[in-house]
Amino acid sequence: MAILVWGAGALAAEPRAAQTPSATRPDLNDHGTFEIYAAGKSLGTERFDIHVRSEQVEAQGEIHLRVEQGGKTMEVRTSPNLVLDPQLHPLSYTWSQKGSQSSELRIDFRASPVRTRYKTVSGEEDRRDFKLTKEVVVLDDNVLHHYQLAVARYDQTKGGKQTFPAFIPQEALPGVITVEQTGVEPVSVEGTTLNLRHLILTTELAHIDLWVDDQAHLQLVSVPEAQFQAVRKK
Repeated sequence: MAILVWGAGALAAEPRAAQTPSATRPDLNDHGTFEIYAAGKSLGTERFDIHVRSEQVEAQGEIHLRVEQGGKTMEVRTSPNLVLDPQLHPLSYTWSQKGSQSSELRIDFRASPVRTRYKTVSGEEDRRDFKLTKEVVVLDDNVLHHYQLAVARYDQTKGGKQTFPAFIPQEALPGVITVEQTGVEPVSVEGTTLNLRHLILTTELAHIDLWVDDQAHLQLVSVPEAQFQAVRKK
């Protein structure tokens, strides 16, 4: 649907029971910027803002990428906006891409079945409906702060491997992710060594390393197999 720089990879096909998020969830309010790298080369940035209101949580981003395609460098700007209820169940999602290939996507998770409407780069509209549980975790391609919201669903009290139904909007792909916490590790972020909590998010084809601080705010994302890394800037 859009230019794929990196993503969650194929999801496992059969959803299993979702875990209930912890009642002692850290403060979700957060904003910041990630520098994005592939094979050690900077590809761009993601600025994001997660804001908690009385009745909902809103997560917005502005992503600017420079992508090599056909020997030319393309400038791509995308704007994801995810709205969730206080339990982090998705209510709506919009995504737009600006540049030489423009498109947009709208999803209503409150409908049954869930309705997706995608306006392609050619101007056509692709309409699809999906039967998704309300506990589904949204993890879109090239959107880093969605992983912070996935971490917030992890129950530290239970620990161990926890499985969640998931959905990749740009690929119109439902499935399953597994999240596991491995402990606190010293990690270098922007030249400073921090003691961060390490979680591993896995799908059928991907292994994604996530490091978060004591407020579960994402500091570093790594996908070794893809030579991909995103580092939170100071």
